[in-house]
Amino acid sequence: MSQVIYESRDEVERPLAVDGGRSEFECPPVPPLAPITLFLGVCAIASLIGIPGLAIGVAGALTGMISLRQISRAEGELGGRMLAKIGFLLSLLFLVSGSALHAYTYVTELPEGHERVAFRWLSSQPIAKSKEGELQFSPEVAALDGKPIFIKGYMYPTQTRVNLHEFVLVKDNKDCCFGGNPNLTDMIVVKLKDGMRVNHKDAVLVSVAGTFHARGLVQSGVLAGVYTIEGTHFQ
Repeated sequence: MSQVIYESRDEVERPLAVDGGRSEFECPPVPPLAPITLFLGVCAIASLIGIPGLAIGVAGALTGMISLRQISRAEGELGGRMLAKIGFLLSLLFLVSGSALHAYTYVTELPEGHERVAFRWLSSQPIAKSKEGELQFSPEVAALDGKPIFIKGYMYPTQTRVNLHEFVLVKDNKDCCFGGNPNLTDMIVVKLKDGMRVNHKDAVLVSVAGTFHARGLVQSGVLAGVYTIEGTHFQ
């Protein structure tokens, strides 16, 4: 049983300490993980914006479990349970809802009849030159020639920003946003069909679908690529 020590001053008694330590009116200390969990829980809303944001939800859920376990084992000596619980629930909520949203988007974004192609895989495929100077593509890339594909990348910036009927899609935003000079295989010249027009998007991952061609060097403005897409979908 806790022993409360009192001192008398002007005939008024007041408690000084409990068990020789903290005053019974003092708040118990809060472990650092509790406010960190709450912070991560709020930031976990990024899970709804992009797949990398799911990592924040995972981190918040893990720190929340650790924090709640730590507080529970302290048997009342530690506070911050509400902070940890709210942060844990927010992290879990955004993690689950974000995962469901991205899974739904992945399943429904692919236009019917198109094959999903990863830009990173495409750019890693070797290209050789024949004795006649013609480009020779890998069998896997050559098999895609003339077929409808779906691919994601970043728009390379040009002086024209609106009402584009043609643009260059690059593999990552390092080249598109910082004026890099992409490799030939890191670019796809997109030529939109059926009068389509789009506006430039800075540092935003865009989706393009259409007929893919790998037949030789194609010029687009100051850039030249070896791949083209006759675009029918853009998002």
